[in-house]
Amino acid sequence: MSKSYEDYETDYQSYLSRIRSFLASTRSQSTLKECERLVEAANKCATAMQAMAEVEGNGFRTAEAKKLYQRDLTPLREEISRGLKGGGTGGEDLNREDLFYSPPNNSEFQSLATQSLIQNSEDLLLDSRAILAETEQIGMSTLTQMSTQREQMQIASDDMNTTLNTTAQARLILKKMRIKLFKSKLFLYGMILVLVFLNGLVLHLIWKKHHK
Repeated sequence: MSKSYEDYETDYQSYLSRIRSFLASTRSQSTLKECERLVEAANKCATAMQAMAEVEGNGFRTAEAKKLYQRDLTPLREEISRGLKGGGTGGEDLNREDLFYSPPNNSEFQSLATQSLIQNSEDLLLDSRAILAETEQIGMSTLTQMSTQREQMQIASDDMNTTLNTTAQARLILKKMRIKLFKSKLFLYGMILVLVFLNGLVLHLIWKKHHK
């Protein structure tokens, strides 16, 4: 099961408490080596806390996690390094307020949290305004494109209507031409029949005249 931000924070505080306990007591190479290992473990917790805060988009937790390196881990590393180089002694001149840092009391923490939330809210508001302006610009561009496309579709529709009208007129003209052609054929057939009849009548009269 994956750990939460709070789980890593609890482990981090536990590691720091053990480190400070070792450093506050009689130091030896073994305890300093153990402190060195615990600092690395605490560093992993701080890295995990920062990563999870960034994924969650929690600006306050992200800022707090970043402060852990400078506020806690760097002074502790320096103190341990001095102790290892000095054979387990030294480091007394280090700022003990930094080395044995204790979190602010509840009212101070709430004040800092409130200020951070206000700052984060202002940042989010500015981001929201920027996103809103960008969205408005995209919306206007989309509306312009849609208007252009509508005009193009209207032109295409008009062209199609014109084509349909032209096709209907051509069909009507062809129909009239077929009717006229049919009438012309009927008239020609009638004329041919009349001519055949007249030719037959003339031939009959000629034959009748020669046989009297």
